[in-house]
Order: sequence, then structure tokens, then C-alpha cells
Amino acid sequence: MSRKLLCIRFEAREEINAAFEWYLQRSSRAAEAFLSELDAALALVVSHPQFHPVYTENTRRSILERLPYSVIFQEKDDTILVVAIAHAKRRQGYWAKRVKP
Repeated sequence: MSRKLLCIRFEAREEINAAFEWYLQRSSRAAEAFLSELDAALALVVSHPQFHPVYTENTRRSILERLPYSVIFQEKDDTILVVAIAHAKRRQGYWAKRVKP
């Protein structure tokens, strides 16, 4: 079984950038920890997407271990589409319009 291609929606990239900047304003160490934990989560999502529970009808979710973020993604035939990097305190499902059937 080959690894799937990782695709990150523009909006999810903006969420990554905003979170990184927020952590960076507080501590470069915290910003690096955010990226490190996100990278680990994305690697696991790509290598074992089925490991993560179904979140909504068309998505799965990977919750970061030490930070209040989730990776919301869709598994396609040959790709993993990240639709959101969602902070736990944001309104649930705010990203729903990004999901493709």
C-alpha cells in the first residue's frame, strides 16, 4: 500500500500560520512545539488515515496530543485532504462548507 498525497486547503494553511504566529508571539519554543506536533499528526494521518475516528459523515479527525487543535481531513482514493486545523474553542463545524462530498 502506497502513501497517499497530502493536500492542505488554503484555509487550513491560514489556520496553521495564525496558530504558529500566536505561539511565536509568546515563545519561539512554543511555536516550534506546535509545528512539531502538527507534523507528527499529519504524518500519522497520511500513513494511517483509518486509525482516526470518523468525525462527520465525510471527515475524520486527529486530535493533537498536547495542544488544543484537531486536524480535520477527508480520505480520498489517492489523497488526504486537510480541510481544517481547528482550535478546540472555535465553533464546531465552522469549516463544514469546505468539505467536499
